[in-house]
Amino acid sequence: MGTGYERLPREYRLKRSRMRLLLWVIATGTVSVALTLLNADDLSTSFTYPFLVAWVALMGWLFRATLRCSTTADLKAIHVRAMVKRRRLAWEDIQDIRVEPNPGAALHENAPDVQVYAFGRDGKKVLLPFLDDLHVNVEREVAVLLEAWEELRGEDWAPVPEAAARVDRHNARRGAMLNGFAISMMAFVPLTVPMLLPLFVDMPGWLGSVLQPLVVLGLGLPLVFALTAITTYRRRTRDG
Repeated sequence: MGTGYERLPREYRLKRSRMRLLLWVIATGTVSVALTLLNADDLSTSFTYPFLVAWVALMGWLFRATLRCSTTADLKAIHVRAMVKRRRLAWEDIQDIRVEPNPGAALHENAPDVQVYAFGRDGKKVLLPFLDDLHVNVEREVAVLLEAWEELRGEDWAPVPEAAARVDRHNARRGAMLNGFAISMMAFVPLTVPMLLPLFVDMPGWLGSVLQPLVVLGLGLPLVFALTAITTYRRRTRDG
């Protein structure tokens, strides 16, 4: 097996199976919207037909733009083509390439569990489209890109101090958010205890109203999350 740059170029695009799924979702949604509008008696044709034309145009653009999204790595740079813009990250400008968990995975079963980001010279992270666990072997592909980066960035490469600091702050924020969510989930059961007390103990009227589920969970969980996230972020930024 060759070195990292010898295994370039590499291109990452939407898989055909995912392409068909996206097309099916768009087509089904469009038919549903069309039937709803056409069967609505209180909508005039002057609104219905222009709206349907605009909807079809929007869905067509969305499908085409998604197909055009890609990540390409060659000997010069990593080229990122997103839905509305492109970005070129020269190897010498890249500060890091990292795998991060996808927060959307918990909300959508078809979302990738992990995604890959490159950090540019300004320290901002750039999502590398389709470089995720739904499309590729992330561990293998990231290893190739990291090896190519180390070989092609130049022998005199050094991290940009401002960018490195920004990357560290980003990692601290991400760790704080994840820790906040984890502790909030763990706090759910303990928070149910005070909610159950009025069932077994006579409480003053004002205290009973405070211990209502909506109040305890509505205030308690956000408070636990905020305190945990802030404490974690400060500790990580202080420890470096």
